Amino acid sequence: MARTVVLIYGIINILGGIIGFVMGKSVMSLVAGGASGLILVWCYMIAPTRPATAYRLAGIISLILMGFWIYRINEVMSQEKSIMMPVGNLVLSIAVLGFLAYAHFAAQKNKISE
Repeated sequence: MARTVVLIYGIINILGGIIGFVMGKSVMSLVAGGASGLILVWCYMIAPTRPATAYRLAGIISLILMGFWIYRINEVMSQEKSIMMPVGNLVLSIAVLGFLAYAHFAAQKNKISE
């Protein structure tokens, strides 16, 4: 299940980068969304053989994106624009990180009980 969440999050980031480029002509959105999304898709691909590496890297990417979206919320608020998009992305990043943490601790609990 965690693997699927990482894949979906990666695809969402890739699509978000493309949408940011198309709608706002933002090359930075394309690069950041594409790079983070591709790393997350790569995490999905290596998860069956190297789960610890995959999920740690996915967690680090989620933390980096959380920091970025907090920065964007502050920037957008100072321009008196709508903060819905950055807040939604921040909530998504927090949810993914929380799910990865839950999956980690559930796996540890199962390992201990075996």
